[in-house]
Amino acid sequence: KNPFTVLVCGGGNAAQVAAAMFSHRFSCIAVSLYADEAAKWKEALGDNDYELTCDTGKVIKSKPDDITNDPSVAAKADAIVLAVPSFAHGQYFEAFEPYIKPDTVIACMPARSGGDLLLASKLGQKA
Repeated sequence: KNPFTVLVCGGGNAAQVAAAMFSHRFSCIAVSLYADEAAKWKEALGDNDYELTCDTGKVIKSKPDDITNDPSVAAKADAIVLAVPSFAHGQYFEAFEPYIKPDTVIACMPARSGGDLLLASKLGQKA
Protein backbone atom coordinates (compact mmCIF):
# COMPACT_ATOMS: atom_id res chain seq x y z
CA LYS A 1 0.00 0.00 0.00
CA ASN A 2 0.95 3.58 -0.54
CA PRO A 3 2.05 5.15 2.78
CA PHE A 4 -0.17 8.20 2.10
CA THR A 5 -2.78 8.13 4.87
CA VAL A 6 -6.41 9.06 4.32
CA LEU A 7 -8.71 9.67 7.26
CA VAL A 8 -12.37 9.08 6.36
CA CYS A 9 -14.85 10.65 8.77
CA GLY A 10 -18.38 9.43 9.33
CA GLY A 11 -20.11 6.10 9.59
CA GLY A 12 -22.87 6.13 7.01
CA ASN A 13 -22.99 4.69 3.52
CA ALA A 14 -20.75 7.35 1.96
CA ALA A 15 -18.08 7.00 4.65
CA GLN A 16 -18.06 3.21 4.44
CA VAL A 17 -17.75 3.18 0.66
CA ALA A 18 -15.07 5.89 0.75
CA ALA A 19 -13.13 3.98 3.42
CA ALA A 20 -13.25 0.80 1.34
CA MET A 21 -12.16 2.60 -1.84
CA PHE A 22 -9.30 4.53 -0.21
CA SER A 23 -8.18 1.42 1.70
CA HIS A 24 -7.61 -0.38 -1.57
CA ARG A 25 -4.69 1.94 -2.44
CA PHE A 26 -3.73 3.89 0.65
CA SER A 27 -3.35 3.54 4.36
CA CYS A 28 -6.82 4.47 5.62
CA ILE A 29 -8.34 5.11 9.02
CA ALA A 30 -12.07 5.55 9.52
CA VAL A 31 -13.21 7.78 12.37
CA SER A 32 -16.67 8.51 13.69
CA LEU A 33 -17.23 10.88 16.58
CA TYR A 34 -20.92 9.99 16.77
CA ALA A 35 -21.79 8.06 19.95
CA ASP A 36 -20.56 4.45 19.69
CA GLU A 37 -20.82 4.27 15.89
CA ALA A 38 -17.11 3.48 15.37
CA ALA A 39 -17.18 0.55 17.82
CA LYS A 40 -20.32 -0.88 16.22
CA TRP A 41 -18.86 -0.49 12.72
CA LYS A 42 -15.57 -2.12 13.76
CA GLU A 43 -17.40 -5.01 15.42
CA ALA A 44 -19.73 -5.54 12.46
CA LEU A 45 -16.86 -5.64 9.96
CA GLY A 46 -14.69 -7.82 12.18
CA ASP A 47 -11.90 -9.50 10.23
CA ASN A 48 -13.85 -9.30 6.96
CA ASP A 49 -13.02 -7.11 3.98
CA TYR A 50 -15.45 -4.88 2.20
CA GLU A 51 -16.29 -6.12 -1.26
CA LEU A 52 -17.19 -3.36 -3.72
CA THR A 53 -18.24 -4.00 -7.29
CA CYS A 54 -17.43 -0.99 -9.47
CA ASP A 55 -19.51 0.07 -12.47
CA THR A 56 -16.73 -1.40 -14.63
CA GLY A 57 -17.31 -4.81 -13.08
CA LYS A 58 -14.03 -4.71 -11.16
CA VAL A 59 -14.33 -6.07 -7.62
CA ILE A 60 -12.37 -4.37 -4.86
CA LYS A 61 -11.73 -6.12 -1.54
CA SER A 62 -10.25 -4.02 1.24
CA LYS A 63 -10.78 -2.66 4.72
CA PRO A 64 -9.54 0.33 6.67
CA ASP A 65 -6.47 -0.11 8.86
CA ASP A 66 -8.53 1.02 11.84
CA ILE A 67 -12.02 2.23 12.75
CA THR A 68 -12.00 4.51 15.78
CA ASN A 69 -13.55 7.44 17.61
CA ASP A 70 -10.14 8.80 18.66
CA PRO A 71 -9.53 12.23 17.06
CA SER A 72 -5.77 11.97 17.68
CA VAL A 73 -5.51 9.79 14.56
CA ALA A 74 -5.69 13.07 12.63
CA ALA A 75 -1.95 13.37 13.37
CA LYS A 76 -1.33 10.51 10.92
CA ALA A 77 -3.47 11.93 8.11
CA ASP A 78 -2.16 13.35 4.84
CA ALA A 79 -5.76 13.86 3.72
CA ILE A 80 -9.02 14.05 5.65
CA VAL A 81 -12.35 13.35 3.97
CA LEU A 82 -15.41 14.44 5.90
CA ALA A 83 -18.29 12.24 4.70
CA VAL A 84 -20.67 13.57 7.32
CA PRO A 85 -23.56 16.04 7.19
CA SER A 86 -22.35 19.63 6.98
CA PHE A 87 -23.75 20.45 10.45
CA ALA A 88 -21.11 18.06 11.89
CA HIS A 89 -18.09 19.56 10.12
CA GLY A 90 -17.34 21.96 12.97
CA GLN A 91 -17.29 19.12 15.52
CA TYR A 92 -14.64 17.27 13.49
CA PHE A 93 -12.56 20.43 12.87
CA GLU A 94 -12.54 21.19 16.61
CA ALA A 95 -11.65 17.62 17.57
CA PHE A 96 -8.81 17.40 15.03
CA GLU A 97 -7.33 20.85 15.62
CA PRO A 98 -4.78 19.82 18.30
CA TYR A 99 -3.49 16.96 16.14
CA ILE A 100 -3.69 18.01 12.50
CA LYS A 101 -0.32 18.48 10.83
CA PRO A 102 0.62 21.24 8.36
CA ASP A 103 -0.35 20.75 4.71
CA THR A 104 -3.05 18.18 5.44
CA VAL A 105 -5.64 18.24 2.66
CA ILE A 106 -9.23 18.47 3.91
CA ALA A 107 -12.18 17.57 1.67
CA CYS A 108 -15.77 17.96 2.77
CA MET A 109 -18.78 16.24 1.30
CA PRO A 110 -21.18 17.67 1.17
CA ALA A 111 -19.43 20.99 0.80
CA ARG A 112 -21.47 23.91 1.98
CA SER A 113 -21.46 27.63 1.62
CA GLY A 114 -19.22 29.08 4.30
CA GLY A 115 -17.34 25.84 4.95
CA ASP A 116 -14.06 27.64 4.37
CA LEU A 117 -14.99 30.21 7.01
CA LEU A 118 -15.95 27.46 9.47
CA LEU A 119 -12.64 25.69 8.80
CA ALA A 120 -10.69 28.91 9.38
CA SER A 121 -12.56 29.68 12.59
CA LYS A 122 -12.01 26.20 14.06
CA LEU A 123 -8.43 25.56 12.90
CA GLY A 124 -7.03 29.08 13.14
CA GLN A 125 -3.45 29.27 11.84
CA LYS A 126 -3.59 25.64 10.70
CA ALA A 127 -6.35 26.38 8.16
